[in-house]
Amino acid sequence: MESHSKNTEEALSLARSSGAGVAGVADLSLIRGLPTFGGVLLNHYRYAISIGVPLPNMAVEGITIEDPGILYAHAYHSANAMIDSITLKLSGWIIGNGYSALVIPASLRVDLLNNLGHASHKAFACAAGVGWIGRNGLLVNPVYGPRLRLGTVLTDMPLKPGKPLKNQCGSCRLCVESCPSGALKYSEFETYPSTREEIFDHQKCAARLDKFKHMFAQRTYQSAYAAPICGICIKVCPIGRSRPRT
Repeated sequence: MESHSKNTEEALSLARSSGAGVAGVADLSLIRGLPTFGGVLLNHYRYAISIGVPLPNMAVEGITIEDPGILYAHAYHSANAMIDSITLKLSGWIIGNGYSALVIPASLRVDLLNNLGHASHKAFACAAGVGWIGRNGLLVNPVYGPRLRLGTVLTDMPLKPGKPLKNQCGSCRLCVESCPSGALKYSEFETYPSTREEIFDHQKCAARLDKFKHMFAQRTYQSAYAAPICGICIKVCPIGRSRPRT
């Protein structure tokens, strides 16, 4: 177990020194039934290293119902690029120590119809104890709230996993009531909702996200930042709006 702790300390230290605001380790036995796509097979690995890069608060505060804003779009793109850099560095370190590693891209949809990536970063982060699944269906960290972008590295390196956090949203319904597309549904659950559909209508959300992606794409001076973003449910969450100084 000493090697597990040492490996974990070194891996998380590397992630944080490379720019991750939060990082943790998930025991994949907790989420063996998690759906995966694009050829990713969880049974090849024992653990997942979950990292989160915080989004600038002022960029999030600039989001409006009519326009997420170019500063939020830039932060979204930049955070994804940073995550992919950190997870690639982590995987290289793991492989250099004689173990297997697979990077799950920060933001890459492989099932466009159902708006799904290779696997749920939120599920890995929740299993790692990085945060809990909120009423908005996003990972909510105790410090940053949902104002994070997430990345994952799967590995067979011996690590010491964290423990999942129960939902701490209480009776708050701000995200559900503020969603412009009406995609969120209030539901009581401790750790995970039984299905995504229990709390979230992905088709309603996707229609709004794609609308803004096309809006940015049509603005030639902003087309490089075209992305399926909205951010209202992130902005209204009270957790993470003010962060303690260190």
